[in-house]
Amino acid sequence: MATAEQMKQYEEVLKTHTPALNKPVTEIVIFRTKEEITEETRTALERDFVGPSSRGKGVRATAWGYALDDPRTFVIAFDWEKIQYHWDFWQTPEFATVMGAIDKWFVPGRPLVRHYDFNPPGLLKSKFVSISIWDEGEEKDVKEIKSKVNSEQQGWEARQAGFAADMGEMTWCAVVLGYGSEEAARADGIQPKGVTHLVQLKRA
Repeated sequence: MATAEQMKQYEEVLKTHTPALNKPVTEIVIFRTKEEITEETRTALERDFVGPSSRGKGVRATAWGYALDDPRTFVIAFDWEKIQYHWDFWQTPEFATVMGAIDKWFVPGRPLVRHYDFNPPGLLKSKFVSISIWDEGEEKDVKEIKSKVNSEQQGWEARQAGFAADMGEMTWCAVVLGYGSEEAARADGIQPKGVTHLVQLKRA
């Protein structure tokens, strides 16, 4: 488990990456749970992971849920006022609780996590979202990556896209399609790109 001291050292390196600083970002994290999720583990994750994470300074909104086609895939997103507030969270008492929950419930190793620069900022407000994440290999106009995640009917109610702001990872991108219902998302015929999951979100 990473310690606050280790993360402080990491923060000093991250501070040198000025393109990420002082702007709203949306952190999207995709975890794999060690075991099938029960109601007991759902409750524990919300208490020991989602709750403490959501109380971090600068967290404007939190959304989370399980992939509808793979319930062992857990997706969580945080809208941060700026990325520095995430780094500040590493030095809070809640950080140890969150890391303990991660070690207990999720498959070891780095999850699929990046901080995305969406315009306008913030994750879509839709109840159901299809999230696609991949490494484009180069930075492009956001319109180009939007066009790479299509649906047969284009029935989404909202759509957003952006590249990661993280050091050494700015060619990673995310496209999010929002729907009012699971039925609408299924009927839309979403064409997957990279890692793609359809998720029903809860919000805090």
